[in-house]
Amino acid sequence: MRTILLRSGLPALYFVLGAFQSSTAASIYVDGSLSANCTGTYSSNARACGSGSETAYRTIASAMTAAQPGDSVVIRAGSYSERLIPPRSGTAAQNIVIKNQPGENPVLTDTGEPAIALTGRSYIVIEGLTVDNVVGWARLEDATYNTLRSMTFTRATAEGTTGGVKLVRSHYNKLLDSKLEDGNDNIVLQESDRNLIEGNTVKTGRHSLFSLRCGSFNVLRNNTFNNTEQKAGEIYDCEGTSDAPVKLDATKHNLVDNNRFSYTRAASADYRYNGIQYSGQFGIVRRNAFYDNQGGALNFQVYSDEALYNYGHRVYNNTFFNNKCYAVGASGAATSSQYSDNRVLNNVLFANVGCNGEQSQTNIGNTGAVILSSNAAPTAAPLFVDQTARDLHLQAGSPLVDTGVFMTQTAGAGTGSIITVADPNYFYDGFGIPGESGDLVQLQGQTQTVRVIAINYTTKQITVSQSLSWSSGQGIHLAFAGAKPDPGAFETGLTTATQPSPPTHVQVAL
Repeated sequence: MRTILLRSGLPALYFVLGAFQSSTAASIYVDGSLSANCTGTYSSNARACGSGSETAYRTIASAMTAAQPGDSVVIRAGSYSERLIPPRSGTAAQNIVIKNQPGENPVLTDTGEPAIALTGRSYIVIEGLTVDNVVGWARLEDATYNTLRSMTFTRATAEGTTGGVKLVRSHYNKLLDSKLEDGNDNIVLQESDRNLIEGNTVKTGRHSLFSLRCGSFNVLRNNTFNNTEQKAGEIYDCEGTSDAPVKLDATKHNLVDNNRFSYTRAASADYRYNGIQYSGQFGIVRRNAFYDNQGGALNFQVYSDEALYNYGHRVYNNTFFNNKCYAVGASGAATSSQYSDNRVLNNVLFANVGCNGEQSQTNIGNTGAVILSSNAAPTAAPLFVDQTARDLHLQAGSPLVDTGVFMTQTAGAGTGSIITVADPNYFYDGFGIPGESGDLVQLQGQTQTVRVIAINYTTKQITVSQSLSWSSGQGIHLAFAGAKPDPGAFETGLTTATQPSPPTHVQVAL
C-alpha cells in the first residue's frame, strides 16, 4: 500500500479508493505550505523539499490525480479552499485512503459546492479532516462501500438537503465517529440502502439532524442527536420534491438503535419538532433514550404524500423521560393497510407531559393502528442510576428490573437453528452490511445466547448461530439477565459484550 501525504492549513483527510490495482503502492503527501510540488525529495519530518525521499503536492487535486488503489493520501495541517473529488475508485482489496497527518488538523473551507464529492466512486476512506464554513459538507451519489470516519463537519450554509452529508442512490457506505454541527439537514439518506450511521454526535440543524427518505435496511446506532433549533430525525417516503423522485411504500426495515435524542425545539403541536417524526414501513426503534425533548419524542405521522404508508413498525425497549409534547404520539388517520400494525411495547415512560404541560404521556389518535401494550409507566421515580446526569440505566434495586415482556414467542416446539416465531419484525440480522452482526437473542428460561444470522419475513423464521431446543409459545428476546427482560433502553446486569455501550450524554442549556 502506498501513502500519499498532503500538507496544508486544512484538517486531515483519509480516503481509501480502489478501482485500479497498483503494483507499487505509495504514500503521497499534500502540503499547502510548499512553494512547488516535490517529487521524490519531500521530507515529512522537516515538511520541506530537498532533504527527503517522499512525494508531496501543493494541492489536494494534484495528489488525488496521482493516487491509485492501495495508496494513502495524507493531508498536512492547513486551510484548503478546494473540493475533494477523487477521480477514480479504489477496490475491495485496495482502498484509496485520504487522511490527516496524525496530530494535525487540515481544514476544507470556502469550497463553493459540497466540499467532498463522491460520484460513482467506491472503496474510498476519508478520515480525520475538518470541513468548515462551506455550502455543503459531502455528497455521495451512486456511490458504494465508502467510509467517512472521525470527521468534523461544521457550518454548512446551504438551505435544504445540500448543506449536509447527503447520500443519493448510494449503498453500503459508513459515516462513523464524526461530529456534525450547524447544518440544515445534517445527514440525508435518499434512495440509499444498507448504510451505517454510527457513533456520531449531531447537533444544531436548521431543519433536521437526519432525514431518511425512501431508503431501506439502513442502521442508525450509538449516535447522539440534540437540536434546540428544530427536530432531530424524520423517516418517510419520497414525494417528488427537490431532486427526489416519487417513491412511496419504499422505506422498509430501517433500524434506529441505542441512540440519544434530546433537546428538540418547543412546539404547540405534537407532530412538529419531534425526536423522530416517524413514517415508513417495518422499522425497528429500540434501546434509545429520549429525554428533555420540548417538541415531543416520537410521533407516528400520516399525511400526503411522503407519509401515507406507515405500518409494521416495532418500537420496543426505549426509555422516554421528561419529554414535553408527549413521549409517543400518533396520527388519528383511519386504520388501513397503509396505516396499521405499529407495536409499542416494553418501553419505560416516566415524567413526560403534553404540549401544554398536562399530565399525559402519550397521545395516540388511532389506537388500532398504533398499539401500546406492556409498557412501564411508573408514577414514582424508577431509580435511574443518575437522573440528573441523564444516566437512565436502572439501578440494581429498581422495582422495574425483571418486569419486562418478551418481544415475541416461538410458534411451535422444535430443535435446531431455524426457529419459527410469532413475529419476525422485531429482529435484526445485519442487513447484509459488511462487518455487521445480527441480534444476540435468548429464549425464556434459558441462559444461552445465540446470534441471529438470517430472517425470512415470509415464513416467519429466524436462523440462529447455534442449535437450540424450545417449546411452543416460549418467549424470545434480546439477550437479558435475570428471569425476564427489563423494560426500557438498558438491560440491568448485562456485560458490555452483550449490549452496546450507550452514546455519551451531551448537556444543552435550554
